[in-house]
Amino acid sequence: MTIAVTPHPIARPLDAARDAYLLANADRAAAAVPVSGALMRSLLASVLHCGGAAALDPADGEIVLSWPQIGGMVPSLVGPVFRAVPAARPVQTPCCARCGHWQGEHDHPAVPTACTRYRLHVGPARYALPEHDGVSYAWVRRIGRTRVRFEISEPTLRFPGGVLTVHRFPAPGDGPYEYGAHFAPIPLERRAAVLERAQARVHPKPCS
Repeated sequence: MTIAVTPHPIARPLDAARDAYLLANADRAAAAVPVSGALMRSLLASVLHCGGAAALDPADGEIVLSWPQIGGMVPSLVGPVFRAVPAARPVQTPCCARCGHWQGEHDHPAVPTACTRYRLHVGPARYALPEHDGVSYAWVRRIGRTRVRFEISEPTLRFPGGVLTVHRFPAPGDGPYEYGAHFAPIPLERRAAVLERAQARVHPKPCS
């Protein structure tokens, strides 16, 4: 894909609609660096605001950015050119629920669009069918890329109030995970209140 040398923006920041890109300097041989879609949109906005040029290939989503020539004697010349190719988000790379930047991009001084407080997205608690016997109630929540499953067990002689067990299931490719990451016996006198609170906060409620 070629890019026209023009001071007019020919792509909008929102045209960078992918989750991640491999960004590289197109003027010289350099390793591509994975960046978030949020960082790419920020970079695109900066280029267009400065009078640079940008082009989007609608077939594959590839973007080429051309910074304006700074202090050049020939107006037709352009500054550095970067090429961004859509890519999959690297594993173990959580995305901020507030601004869409990756966690590592929050600490980079060249990323002014990252928010000041990194926060993972915590999804709503949703009812889950018991996967084995001995479970009274179960629900799941999404925390970033990780799925967390909560289970309240049936009462037993050893644990008359049952047990609250929390399992952590990361997204594929995130590395090893733990079964039963948390295990907390429920006092017998609190079992009814714990079940009632869980059922009131979980959506949708199970069919009766």
